[in-house]
Amino acid sequence: MPRFTTETVVSALELQQLILDWGHDLDINGGLNVAALCTQDCNYLIGGKSYSGHAAVTKFYGDRAERIRTQQKDGVRTQRHALSNIRVVLKGQDHATVTFTVVNYSAEGRAPARNLVGPTIVADARMDCRRETDGEWRIALFDSSPIFVGNDPFLNASVVKS
Repeated sequence: MPRFTTETVVSALELQQLILDWGHDLDINGGLNVAALCTQDCNYLIGGKSYSGHAAVTKFYGDRAERIRTQQKDGVRTQRHALSNIRVVLKGQDHATVTFTVVNYSAEGRAPARNLVGPTIVADARMDCRRETDGEWRIALFDSSPIFVGNDPFLNASVVKS
């Protein structure tokens, strides 16, 4: 088990907050501000596709927002990401890997969603993070692997490999 120092504890807490801010933005803003949490050269992997850089990540979530607007009841999708089993591995002063489990609940329309049987998806996630010159940790790589996949055609179309 790694031993933490005062300095590494601060980094671990900052990285945990980065992951929680990422999940919060997905839930509250539909991911439209996620790119700000990423490095300029980030590699964002979703559903077997790679989105590189801020513009590509922003486009992915913008396209998703448009699909929600046109394909979901009332143009709304309700979702929550429960993030657990967060494990921080520091790889030097400015690099780290964070692994965690994502449990996503989502449904078409406004809250409260009714008749939800279980999570939409459960995935193992990994983020390689880098501390930038401004002192902020950002996501350099995001990748996840679905473990359990629910029956939600909207989510499955964008995050599960065919």
